[in-house]
Formats: sequence, structure tokens, C-alpha cells
Amino acid sequence: MQADKRITGRVVVTILLAGVVLVLFLVNRKAAPTGPPPPDESPKRMAMIDSASVEIDREVDSVLSHFGIENDWIQKRQIAIPNSTLHRIERRIIIPQDIVPVQINQALNLMARKHHARAIASENLKENTVTIHIDIDGIVTQTLILKPISQLQRSGRKVPYRGT
Repeated sequence: MQADKRITGRVVVTILLAGVVLVLFLVNRKAAPTGPPPPDESPKRMAMIDSASVEIDREVDSVLSHFGIENDWIQKRQIAIPNSTLHRIERRIIIPQDIVPVQINQALNLMARKHHARAIASENLKENTVTIHIDIDGIVTQTLILKPISQLQRSGRKVPYRGT
């Protein structure tokens, strides 16, 4: 008889605790945000990002010429950024193997900081490429995909670097 009361008491407490957990779960689920906050699409912010993107685009060309990367090695195209009036510029660049992609990333990061942006690199070992994204306030406005090629020969002309 005594054992039945203990078992019954434990079952009742377990059911009550399960009910409390269920209520807390449902309350927490309703209070939690359902996704990322909507991006700030204010015209002022978009104009600031667009202006910085144009400057960065010019300076990226300077950084590339500083490393002796010739225009013939670069394929450049514009890609529309979804849900935005902005465009991302993508450059596919073949480089000689004596150019170290980490140094290009460092130079791009230093340049991007002047515009309150950052350069983020990732390496794809399978394809032997390095991808560098330049991010302004959470929006990628430039993508550089570097592909080292062992047979690539320089033409001999060099353009001086004008940025730091």
C-alpha cells in the first residue's frame, strides 16, 4: 500500500513537471525571433555602401597592379545582389605561382579598412583557388577568385602602385 502511494506520487509529479516543461517550451518558442532581422535598406545606408564600393573597386585595381597582375589575367563581371539595388563585382584572376595570395589578401584588407570594410579569404584546395570577399557593413561588394597557374608568363610591363 505504501509503495503504491509513492509510485502514484512520483507519476503525478512527473506529469506536472512534463506539463511545466511543455508550457515553458511553447512560451519560449513564441518569444524567440523567427529569423535574422530584416536588413537596413535605408537609402542613406545603400548610398554609403554604393559610394564605398566604387572607391574600393578602383583601389582593388591598384592593389592588383601593384602585385604585377596584368589586365589580361582578369575576367571582371557585375552580379546583382538579391533584394538590393547594389551590384557585386566578381573578378576571376589567374596569377603566376610567385604571387602569394595571402599577401594580396593582406593588402586588400588594409585597403578595405580605410572604407570601414574587410577582406575575408577562403581557400579551396580541391580547385586550387583562393577566394577573397570584400564585405562592407555585412554586404559582399567584391569577390576575387585567385587561381595560380604555373605556366603564366609576365609581359614585362609594370604599373606603379599608388595606394597603401
